[in-house]
Amino acid sequence: MDEEGEIIFSAKYRDWVVIKKMSVDAGTKPEEVSAILASINSTLMRKSYDFIGINREQIEAYAQSLAKGKRKALGSLVEVLGSVKPGELKEKLLACCPDPKMLPIAESFFLKTLIETVGFKTSLDADALTAVYPHLKIAKPRGNFGKKKK
Repeated sequence: MDEEGEIIFSAKYRDWVVIKKMSVDAGTKPEEVSAILASINSTLMRKSYDFIGINREQIEAYAQSLAKGKRKALGSLVEVLGSVKPGELKEKLLACCPDPKMLPIAESFFLKTLIETVGFKTSLDADALTAVYPHLKIAKPRGNFGKKKK
């Protein structure tokens, strides 16, 4: 079976440039392929929300205020979700949108952020992969992404 190939992702939009490449051969392990794909996905998710124009920082701050002091547990997640007041959530998220039509996008980002703030992963990422495969050398994305949760 031919297992040679390459994975290439490149984007240039305004001042944002990203290039991710990987050669694949018979010796390439599946987790290495998964790592590059997870890295591409993480970049795409982050930049997608940036380019759409919602106020990510305000949404993150709101999600963090709701999940403050909660440990990673399904019960905690249920408790935090149960504490969300629909009217207040809609009002806060609309304030983070340049156009009210973007509310579903803000809701998506809010739920993703809230779940991650409680401690659960919403997608495969470098941290999850290196926990399972410590031998993987995965480059961390550049930039300041805030404090790690203790």
